Amino acid sequence: MKLAVPGKVFLAGEYAVLEREPALVVGIDRALSGEFRPLLRGELELRHAPSNASLSGVIRDGAAQWQGGVPGELRFAARAAQVAVEFCAGKGLPPSGLALTFLDDFAHQGRKLGLGGSAAASVLAVHAVCAAHGSPVTAREALALALAAHRAEQGGAGSGADVAACALGGLVEVRVRPPAASLAAPSTAPVDPDPLEVRRVAAPPDLRLLLAFAGSSADTRKLVAEVRSFAAAAPTRFRSHVAALAKSSASLRDALEGSLREAALDAVRSAAAAMAALGAEAGVAIVTPALARACALASSAGAAAKPSGAGGGDCAVVLAFGDEARDQAERALAPEFFTLRIAPSEPS
Repeated sequence: MKLAVPGKVFLAGEYAVLEREPALVVGIDRALSGEFRPLLRGELELRHAPSNASLSGVIRDGAAQWQGGVPGELRFAARAAQVAVEFCAGKGLPPSGLALTFLDDFAHQGRKLGLGGSAAASVLAVHAVCAAHGSPVTAREALALALAAHRAEQGGAGSGADVAACALGGLVEVRVRPPAASLAAPSTAPVDPDPLEVRRVAAPPDLRLLLAFAGSSADTRKLVAEVRSFAAAAPTRFRSHVAALAKSSASLRDALEGSLREAALDAVRSAAAAMAALGAEAGVAIVTPALARACALASSAGAAAKPSGAGGGDCAVVLAFGDEARDQAERALAPEFFTLRIAPSEPS
């Protein structure tokens, strides 16, 4: 059986979402795909086809037990499979093994694209395990289970907005429910059945999205840790940056829902400026020269762009309205950047 889970792109609210402010994130039409088949006797097999990394294990006493070390390419999927196995055992379901193969990943010429590969892998693994047990989960259940696994594997870091986009699809506004300090929960914490506030956001039908890749991969955990260090040293200044990021996110949401196209482009540019200001004061390379160049080229073509996610590399997301405006931005970027057309995925 084949499965597919959308990737994610942040549109606004990065870093602010860690402080319980809303962020806009979109599940996109570029999917992580996999296939699974049942196995007897509770056997488990995971394989990452692009790298040929593999992992074997077994379900014993209602838990997944892996043999040997877990390859880096499979660590989020392995953790999510463990959480899903325990969820199914808690429902009184008999153990059902499976072989799950990830057929691709979000990479271009061996470089990750920052489209939420770990989040998508977590969601896909949850769906596969639960389906193998004969108990398919809803999108909201998949979000809760995948987010518990994702946070545990990250040591409590991250907002979960990327997992929400991959689990639910489409354009959503996400707010973290617990205080940011409680995100560092132990890996043994129970699954929160409703971990995030999420609502659908409408957008004009002529919204067009484009990604411009910076040519280097970002280390999100390192960037977030550096920003958190700044927040601890200068909390008042950090809160002012959070307020600016949150304001840009709210402005973009309102503009999209009101079909206020110029206001939406202005909100994206404001968000880019807010991310640059945070990085400059924190001494963190959030807006790299390549990302700044991509944003400038998009603006010169009448579109608007900002770093997507933590910054530091990966990609800039470009917003335009209508094919002509999107194509003009694409032509401006193409000589210097690898670009990719994307669109919101269908909601789950």
